[in-house]
Amino acid sequence: MDVEYIDIAGQMLQMIGWVFLPFALLPIFVLGLAQSKFLETFQFTIIEIIDTVNLTIGEWVKWLLVLMVVSIAFATIALSIFGQSWTKLDESSIYFHALIILLGSAATLLAGKHVRVDIFYTKMGPKAKALVDLLGFYALLIPFCLVIIWNAQGTVHLAWLSLEGSAESDGIRGVFLLKTCISVFALLLLLQGMAIAGRAALLLTNKASPVLPDYIDPFFGLKSDAKPVEPKQ
Repeated sequence: MDVEYIDIAGQMLQMIGWVFLPFALLPIFVLGLAQSKFLETFQFTIIEIIDTVNLTIGEWVKWLLVLMVVSIAFATIALSIFGQSWTKLDESSIYFHALIILLGSAATLLAGKHVRVDIFYTKMGPKAKALVDLLGFYALLIPFCLVIIWNAQGTVHLAWLSLEGSAESDGIRGVFLLKTCISVFALLLLLQGMAIAGRAALLLTNKASPVLPDYIDPFFGLKSDAKPVEPKQ
């Protein structure tokens, strides 16, 4: 593929990334300017958009689990019973597995299903949990995602230059697309973390957050995503 076009595309993506990076500070502004109705509405809308995008991706990605199981089962039966093996079929399960993790991690974060070791967190109140998640976004998740995006640049660039494919001649010619999903993974995770931080900021300022689907537990141990009620004096 033409090096010039790849470089231009890479520079454009970097510019888009730098333009949208300040949005990560939105939860801080919501906290600092708690009386701003505009910021509250804007943050609410951003959360809705990010949640919808990741939930939609998650709904599509979950079907890759079925395809992965079918491909592994079919490959096993074909080899064990009929002595037949196809490289593309064998590699397809690897692709499905990678895509499930890379594209489904943000939806998993939204659903609160990532593995976590809670010692003190579970005993905290909603606002304390919100503060922990807000600080965790800025101290841990942002650096983690930015390091992945930064380090993946060279790998993705080289993969696109050669349209990298399988090491096997009859394998899947899509390794360059799979490597691109590394950056997509970090971006989706970063966006979902920003949405959760936004929910935390809204809770800390006693404002309502967008309602989640019934199959997802509300954040911060709340019974619902409705506006929290201030304790009576």
